[in-house]
Amino acid sequence: MSFQIEYRAPFGQSMHLCVTYYNAEMHRRVHDLLMHTDDGNTWEVETSSMVLSHFPIAYVEYHYQVEDDHGKCIRKEWSGVPRVYAIDDSKNYIFQDQWRDLSLQHYLFRWTKRPLAYLKNIPFFDRSIVFRVSAPHIKSSQHVALLGSEGPLGAWNVKHPLPMHYIGDGDWMLSINAYAIRLPLEYKYVVVSDETHDVVEWEKGGNRRTKIKRLEWGEQLVLYGGNLRTDCELVCHDDFFNKDNTIAHEIRELYI
Repeated sequence: MSFQIEYRAPFGQSMHLCVTYYNAEMHRRVHDLLMHTDDGNTWEVETSSMVLSHFPIAYVEYHYQVEDDHGKCIRKEWSGVPRVYAIDDSKNYIFQDQWRDLSLQHYLFRWTKRPLAYLKNIPFFDRSIVFRVSAPHIKSSQHVALLGSEGPLGAWNVKHPLPMHYIGDGDWMLSINAYAIRLPLEYKYVVVSDETHDVVEWEKGGNRRTKIKRLEWGEQLVLYGGNLRTDCELVCHDDFFNKDNTIAHEIRELYI
């Protein structure tokens, strides 16, 4: 497995990957791995999904933190919604991530109850691209979907968005077979009505793009997209008047 994150660390500080491996019985192994950088901005580290020969990995959970030269943690990203993925030992995973901090408005989101897709049921292929995005603010009558430049991703046709799976805590995930997909790839997340199946909102900003240009057999590209960049209504309760107030807000980054 390889991990990559963009982060500009001050001189004398370094990025670390704190990763926990779980086997099928949920026994765990914890590692703190020093990451390396060539430009001071892009940090990378490689590790094995097979920690021990008798400890096959079923899940991986991890977060990033910044440490000084003495190993003291200077800054740790928010992990209230953990980065957790089901793992197939026979495949190689490439994680491309963004740093996460808790947004000031996060507590205002109303979490809705939805049917959950379990991580172990998310399919993987000989070559996969796994998309993950946070969207706790969309309505209970809507879901998140994906559109992209390639045919398997709908070729930007609003009639053919790919619905994503809700995995809990406001996060959505989708795994697609990348065998017939040309890289690099451009894509965007959209909001779709459950009733009409129409795209009701595109996320704002430019197209998202993959950095990797080729996937080999067995490689799984995991793209963590941060926040779904759409408008939302933040709801807060006024105890004095005993009523809810709504605030129109444009979400740019949930994790800032």
